[in-house]
Amino acid sequence: MKKEDLILVIDMQKVYTAGGPWACGNVKRAAGSISKLLDRVIDLEDKAPSAMLTRFIAADMDDASGVWSEYNDVNREINEDPVMNEFIPEIARYVEEFPYFDKCTYSCFSQPYVRAAGDKAMVHGGDIVLTGVVAECCVLSTFFQGADLGYHFIYLTDACAGLDDETEAAVLKVLQGLSPLHVEFMTTEEYLK
Repeated sequence: MKKEDLILVIDMQKVYTAGGPWACGNVKRAAGSISKLLDRVIDLEDKAPSAMLTRFIAADMDDASGVWSEYNDVNREINEDPVMNEFIPEIARYVEEFPYFDKCTYSCFSQPYVRAAGDKAMVHGGDIVLTGVVAECCVLSTFFQGADLGYHFIYLTDACAGLDDETEAAVLKVLQGLSPLHVEFMTTEEYLK
């Protein structure tokens, strides 16, 4: 863990919990790892890396273009349910400690404040630490946009959750082809050491 790192907590919202419409099988495991990580960041205070949380919030129907317009139509009930958009309780307690930003695309770096924080981490020799959901969607999209921007990543294997074990393994297989130049793999405990 370096002070120059940026920890991204991606879209840990209720829609991804067990029984939710987009349930991710290991979201509880990921939430526990993320909580351990953020608690350590809080304890370290000014010696700690930066951390940011994001939420996926669909664009207004009038602002959506291309496939996003169809996406919004297909997922209207989910998008319009404010409870589904809330952070899960294990993560919601951190919104007073860390900034959070809404985004209406898969990649976090489409959000200007997150992109600026990524640029700052890169310039100062820090890594982007990936945590959250959905591994094969928003996490992977964030990685690829960030790789194109020149960022180096740490993918916390126990702090990212996909829809199921199979898709989580597929994400790791894809990313292994880009390791170690673009990404390193660690558990939360390994990163905290």
